[in-house]
Amino acid sequence: MSPYRYRCGQCRATSPPAPRRAEAEAYRDHHRDTIHGGLVPDQERIDHVHGDAGRDPDARYVSGRAALVGLGLLALASLISRVLGR
Repeated sequence: MSPYRYRCGQCRATSPPAPRRAEAEAYRDHHRDTIHGGLVPDQERIDHVHGDAGRDPDARYVSGRAALVGLGLLALASLISRVLGR
């Protein structure tokens, strides 16, 4: 399921990605109420985000491949240490 983002064209603000449209609409409603006094700002929209563009830029991601390579290197270092008797 691709995420959704709310964008306010007037403020140039974008919400974090939300997995469902209803959550992006909740961001929109909160933004309207707190920033615009309940009014509808010009050029606001909810975008359906595809692929990696939907990732939260504040989050940290580690690929599964990098984690497996790291674990493999640790296992190899452990084996070499045992073979050398240290």
